[in-house]
Amino acid sequence: MAERTAKDDVWVEVEVLKGTLVSVYRGRIVGADFEAWRKGELKGAVPLHDTYWSYDEGDGNEGWVVVGATAGPYASAVGTTWVRADLILVMVPLRDGSERETHKLRPVGGARDDVY
Repeated sequence: MAERTAKDDVWVEVEVLKGTLVSVYRGRIVGADFEAWRKGELKGAVPLHDTYWSYDEGDGNEGWVVVGATAGPYASAVGTTWVRADLILVMVPLRDGSERETHKLRPVGGARDDVY
């Protein structure tokens, strides 16, 4: 896993295999980690910063959950999700990242500043 430098981060949408289901996450990944995954060289787990993702509970409740900013089971999370590289099915770079997601708001000083 590469060291994190915010200027090199890439906003991505990631499809992750969870058992027999696929979950879709969006967040920021270090550019070097993105390139390593693209080349098939990424091992272990990769952090996805400022994570948010779609969900469907099966009863018509569809929307976006924002880790650390949306009420619910992930309200206390700091905003980083660790994803096993070998479970990533698809990773798509996003233009401008979350700035284009007007429905998604993160509190000032949110997880963007957290470094691990």
